[in-house]
Amino acid sequence: MKGKGIIPRLGTPVMVILWLMLLAPILFLASVPTSIAVQGLLSLVTLGLLLILKPFVPISLPLRFSMLAIAGFFTLRYWLWRLTETLPSPEEPISLAAALVLFGAETFTVGLFFLTALVTADPTEPKPPARLRLKDAPTVDILVPSYNEPDELLAVTLAAAKQINYPKDKVTVVLCDDGGTDQRCNHSNPDIARESKARRVRLQALCRELDVVYSTRARNESAKAGNLNSAMKNLNGELFLVLDADHVPSRDFLARTVGYFVDNPRLFLVQTPHFFINRDPIERNLALPETCPSENEMFYTTIHRGLDRLGGAFFCGSAALLRRRAVDEVGGISGETITEDAETALDIHSRGWESMYLDQAMIGGLQPETFASFIQQRGRWATGMIQMLILKNPLFRSGLSMTQRLCYLNSMSFWLFPLIRMTFLLSPLFYMFFGLEIFVVSSTEVLVYILPYLLIGFLIQNSLFSNVRWPQISEVYEIAQTPYLLRAIIGTVLRPRAASFKVTVKEEELDHAFLSPIFLPLLGLALLMLAGLIAGAYRWVAFPGDRTVVLLVGGWNLYNFVLTSYALRSVFERPWRLVKPRTAVSVPATLNVDTGDARTRPLSATIVSAGSKSMVLSLEGDTRDSDGKVVLNDTSIGNAIEICPSLPNAPDMERPLPATVSSVKSGIDGMTLTVDITRKNMIPASRLAAYVTYGDSSRWTYFRKGRTKRRGLVAGLAFVLHRGILSMPRNIFDLLSEPARRKAELQMDTDLPIRESSNVVPVREQPADPAAKTSDDEEGYLEVGS
Repeated sequence: MKGKGIIPRLGTPVMVILWLMLLAPILFLASVPTSIAVQGLLSLVTLGLLLILKPFVPISLPLRFSMLAIAGFFTLRYWLWRLTETLPSPEEPISLAAALVLFGAETFTVGLFFLTALVTADPTEPKPPARLRLKDAPTVDILVPSYNEPDELLAVTLAAAKQINYPKDKVTVVLCDDGGTDQRCNHSNPDIARESKARRVRLQALCRELDVVYSTRARNESAKAGNLNSAMKNLNGELFLVLDADHVPSRDFLARTVGYFVDNPRLFLVQTPHFFINRDPIERNLALPETCPSENEMFYTTIHRGLDRLGGAFFCGSAALLRRRAVDEVGGISGETITEDAETALDIHSRGWESMYLDQAMIGGLQPETFASFIQQRGRWATGMIQMLILKNPLFRSGLSMTQRLCYLNSMSFWLFPLIRMTFLLSPLFYMFFGLEIFVVSSTEVLVYILPYLLIGFLIQNSLFSNVRWPQISEVYEIAQTPYLLRAIIGTVLRPRAASFKVTVKEEELDHAFLSPIFLPLLGLALLMLAGLIAGAYRWVAFPGDRTVVLLVGGWNLYNFVLTSYALRSVFERPWRLVKPRTAVSVPATLNVDTGDARTRPLSATIVSAGSKSMVLSLEGDTRDSDGKVVLNDTSIGNAIEICPSLPNAPDMERPLPATVSSVKSGIDGMTLTVDITRKNMIPASRLAAYVTYGDSSRWTYFRKGRTKRRGLVAGLAFVLHRGILSMPRNIFDLLSEPARRKAELQMDTDLPIRESSNVVPVREQPADPAAKTSDDEEGYLEVGS
């Protein structure tokens, strides 16, 4: 059983040999011709075997290989059947051209299936922390690149970086500010120049107060790669940790990662997962349940562990520790493409260095808040990966192992999905609109070839990713992105060096419902699918002899329309405020309330949310003082208070924090108090927020593993189809009511709907100076902590 020592873990060469040994009999069996009846029986047997094996796939490596081999056999058999028996005659060149486009897309998905099977067949097991002697601890630079992020966001990230558990004389935190460069400060636009100068002054002051190094440069060249390279010219740490401006690290980040570099001198990278404290806009706008795993979990929980097994774990831009010597060997962070992270990993891998993926989330980041920002981010990723595929194709890159080539090819090729997805969406319309014969097939062949092939694909996806992705949710995500990313992909293919880096906006304020300004392409796609249904209805009436074909192709188009209708919900921005968000805490505190009579009254409270600009506290008991006077009530807005948190193991956090009451809500369980923090007190508030909210990585482990609920294949399909059908009238209503809603919003503010989320994860404190601890053998080790 996997992970229990009954079978040995397979090394990369052994696994490749096994795949090659399996390939020969699979190819032979797949090419054997059979009758329709035999093929039907074969389909039933194949589906039956996969259903029997499915429950054991997560726990048994041999059975997982068996399931993939069976699915691979049927997939190849389907592909050979499509190639040899279903393409139209060359005497119909237009139909043949349309059919070849569809067959080409299917061929791509078949190839990607085998690549994905190779990557995900045997993901690495969780790794224990590598113990690190304090005397062996290498020097580390922590780099936080920034461009246009708010000061308050940067303050929390930098404060958390300063709190990381590591010998203080061996770590340097650097803010790499690309928003205050000389080029921007001397910009021809006076508004840009003025704001850039002011930003530089503010951030320099922020860095002085936090004891952080401020770095900027003369010109904004090569985007993030150039920013990091410029900062590193003045640094000499043996390792460096890259953190996006919104990626707040936990205190145990270096304690869990640095030891691997000491143990393995050829290791250049330890990549960790990106965990997000908010939901992405598609997840939110589709109203997916909180128990539905986030999109990125499929990559960070399963796929990247598979890449790690094959030696292809790559740099994801943040939450990663790198060896400076390896990066210097390739001339610094690579900048030929706009995906500098994966490109850097590719360049270093080709020099023979090794990488590692550690499946332990130790940062809390922010997803883009709006659909437009989400699309901008994904467009940058897609563009960069296609640039790499064209300019630095891994298949022809010397120095890479065969499995590394396949890993990179798999990761890059995935981003061609807009071309493939659009082909699958438009193919039924070739027949509905123009009567083109996109494949030659009977209804019986549909039942014994096409339907089993689709079901097998769904079964494999659900088996490999059942813990991290519900069935068909990824298809909805892809459809939502397709009309936007398609243009970026085509533009990159035509002009691979013309792409420009666009920074994703973070910490946007989504305080009201609205229709995304980029809604038209996705709406147009949905209307096109609807037009296909209307054309199908016309063909049903006008051409009675073609009703079998209309029924088959129309069913495909109907399925596409349902998924597209559900995906269209992504453009209707709907803010949800969670009562207990992922950053909820439970920290005892004392409130000193200024009642205006030259006296302060202490009250017991609990901090339930901490940030650099505001905090939320709950008071369950009486809000009267010892004299019986009411200290806080619904009229206390504007009152000055002091927050005194109780953190015995972090005495520097217990200093009084001045604040002003901005909201008071009374309920049966007590009172909820929201307070504002002035910029003057932003630094102590940021330090407190970094410690109590982001300091313990076990919080993110809890959400990644404890807040997911499996959905079987049937339940998952039913969920998506049901949501898709319900979305049709909702889409019409929201589109028609948008003008009236906009007019109403100009006249009044709207309250945010509230949704329940997860339970609070208690704050687990660490000693004030864990690095000073020693083990029983008096050999000083860096403690992991949480």
